Amino acid sequence: MTDLRALDDAFAELERRADAVTAARPFELPRAPASRPAARLVPIALAAAVVAGVATGAVLLVPNADPGTSTAQPGASTSAPEPVVTTTPPLAHDSPEVLAERFQAVLGDLATFVVTERGPGATMMTLPESPDSASPDGGDQQGTQVGASIGGTLTSAGVTGGFDLLMYPGTGGDRAWCPAPDEPGCTVRDLPDGSKLATGQVALEGSGTTNEVKLVRPDGVVFIMHVSNRRSPKGMGPLLGPHPPLTVEQLVAVATSDRW
Repeated sequence: MTDLRALDDAFAELERRADAVTAARPFELPRAPASRPAARLVPIALAAAVVAGVATGAVLLVPNADPGTSTAQPGASTSAPEPVVTTTPPLAHDSPEVLAERFQAVLGDLATFVVTERGPGATMMTLPESPDSASPDGGDQQGTQVGASIGGTLTSAGVTGGFDLLMYPGTGGDRAWCPAPDEPGCTVRDLPDGSKLATGQVALEGSGTTNEVKLVRPDGVVFIMHVSNRRSPKGMGPLLGPHPPLTVEQLVAVATSDRW
């Protein structure tokens, strides 16, 4: 019995010592199988995909990703764009000043000119309905001045001469004609755009010559220009050059320019 008791006491002492040793160590769970950590990666990957999706959505909400692009905040007021106001350029025959400016643009490097005379392009007279309604004293009836005209000297390729230029809105029944239709240089023809063109070359006294052009455009505007080697294209004044500074063909190019 003594030996059994001693053996039992010895086992009890061993258990007490074992308990004392394990009590000082942290509690450890048994290791999980190797497949379980992979299962936990799935929700982490999904969370990453969700975050990426939110970032992509933020980019798609902004069409232009430039740094200067801004999006309107909720409730912010946006002003409507200001309307674009376009102004119609003045007609060439609105005034002598506009006519001279447009004439220079048409000529370009072809010629230079000096304006010494300005005035209306034409005077429209109203015919009486019957002879009885005419002015009792037989005087001229007052007309309406329309369009614009300029005159002076023009120089091209070193040759100077006189010129005059008239533009005015016609009455719709205007026709192209030469002041001297019997002259060999008189030509009247229709242009492809519907304009009516008359050109001529008139011999003046004392070696003078005047080149002329008259154009009636489809919009009714009448263009008349004379260029002479005399100071006045009508034949008066001194002789300034051996021939007019512009040829008939050059006058036609001026009259039919699309820069008027």
